[in-house]
Amino acid sequence: MSNTRIYWLHALSPTHAGIGRGVGYIDLPIDRDGVTGWPIIRSSAFKGVWRDWAVQQDLSNIEFAFGRPDKDGEVANSGSLIPTDAKLVCLPVRSFRGTFAWCTSSLCLQMLRRTLVLTGAANAHEIELLKDVPTPKEPDDKTDQPGEAYCLGETLVETGRVYLEDLDFKAITSDKLTGEWGKFIARSVFPGDEAWQEQFQKRFVVLPDSAFDFLCDTGTEVHTRVRISDETKTVEAGALWTEESLPAETILAGILRCDRVFGRNGEEVTPTGLLNQFANDSLTLQIGGKATIGRGQMRCVFTQVNRGGK
Repeated sequence: MSNTRIYWLHALSPTHAGIGRGVGYIDLPIDRDGVTGWPIIRSSAFKGVWRDWAVQQDLSNIEFAFGRPDKDGEVANSGSLIPTDAKLVCLPVRSFRGTFAWCTSSLCLQMLRRTLVLTGAANAHEIELLKDVPTPKEPDDKTDQPGEAYCLGETLVETGRVYLEDLDFKAITSDKLTGEWGKFIARSVFPGDEAWQEQFQKRFVVLPDSAFDFLCDTGTEVHTRVRISDETKTVEAGALWTEESLPAETILAGILRCDRVFGRNGEEVTPTGLLNQFANDSLTLQIGGKATIGRGQMRCVFTQVNRGGK
């Protein structure tokens, strides 16, 4: 696709992109993909706060980029910037060694690669080695053998194993392809920051699909909240609830495309120009609810698609 970029979201604080009242033990759950059950940030949530950022920066061409309603005799037009939902790439999980790991799975990386292919970047030099994905061995219940986890170096390894929450895996630290994926994601999420690129690669882990599914279901943050009565300074009746959040350090990615520009009326506004204006530099956005208690602080990084050869 032409006029396309990848956008990455990196959570700096727990993020509650919710769906309202839940039916389980969590009163306010986060949004999840309907097929995989993995956490997701909807494009509508991202685009809304992205537009608010542009308004606060007093940028021009906002109505071409994000749309214009009917008002003051002006005809409405659609916005040209079209983001997809941001899907999970890496989930941070507590580790016995190395504090925490950025976890992903073979299926998750295959879906990321498909996203890259959709942008037209399948033959670009920086992802040429990413056509295959390591497939870790699942745990064997019959022989009580642990599953495998691909990681880089020994930062997360203790006696040949990786311990994440209450799960343990046989560590495989010599896979070249895991290293290529780790470098690619690190360069994309932390461009120009060699220190954080190194930290990411040391904590990058590829898990079996079933283990990753389990951690996506149980590894989010669940907070218990209360409302205190001003008169009694105790919890008000019925004012006790739980809310779920994506943990800080979660990484997601989506596609950003710029359609033809509508409503120009002779003005020189191009799709490439809009992308360069609104989707070039890294941003810090507040996404989701609970903003007044610091939730939802996210870095947004845009990467251009290289369609050339080597």
